[in-house]
Amino acid sequence: MNNKTKELLVGVAKSTFSAIPFVGGAFNEICFDIRSRIVQQRLNNFTNSFLEYIKELGIQVDEVTIRTETFNDLYISILKRVTEINCKHKLIIFREILTHNIQNSYQSDFRETFLDLVSKLDYIEIEILKMFKNTGRNRSLDDIEESFDASVVKSKSCEEDMKQIIRDKSSALSTIEVESKYEFYICDLTAKSLLIEKKIIDYSLGGMGDEAPLHYMTNFGKEFLRFIQLGI
Repeated sequence: MNNKTKELLVGVAKSTFSAIPFVGGAFNEICFDIRSRIVQQRLNNFTNSFLEYIKELGIQVDEVTIRTETFNDLYISILKRVTEINCKHKLIIFREILTHNIQNSYQSDFRETFLDLVSKLDYIEIEILKMFKNTGRNRSLDDIEESFDASVVKSKSCEEDMKQIIRDKSSALSTIEVESKYEFYICDLTAKSLLIEKKIIDYSLGGMGDEAPLHYMTNFGKEFLRFIQLGI
């Protein structure tokens, strides 16, 4: 990794954020200075981490690549989000996205949406989503009749595994708190169109049977996982 490459990346970051006003004149000068230093430090840390990472992988980045419109747009979009987070797991995901796009640019209409999802999702939600990566429709929608055919969808329940992840990350949570987090994660992933819930009738306990929820990943969710490339 030569110094010219680093200078270009740092230069892009500085030129981008020096042009963004924080707030008007009423903003407290001390707070402005503190925030500016935090932002600058996060940018420096991320850029240095990215450069060290691709160096370890033996990936060469030249001036031509950095100056391309596609890479530049992605780099700036990621930097804007990096200034707002301090989660090492998410920073690693952003680093992975940038690394994979050096040699193979990912073309998608959802790029900005996917970057927003990385910022907004709890990191545990991304781990949970990966549990469902082998679920979903196993045939084209063109092959499905108007009435929904459950046989074309592979779904699963990861309730206990999901709750165990929550316990592992937050051992102090009570059983009720774990249940609440589980419910939130499922609802949030469904609301963001990453998962779909369907109900089946469970006759295992006898009687008329109870509705048991199963979930599967949407095509949108699968594309999101391909975009972030983490552990896929």
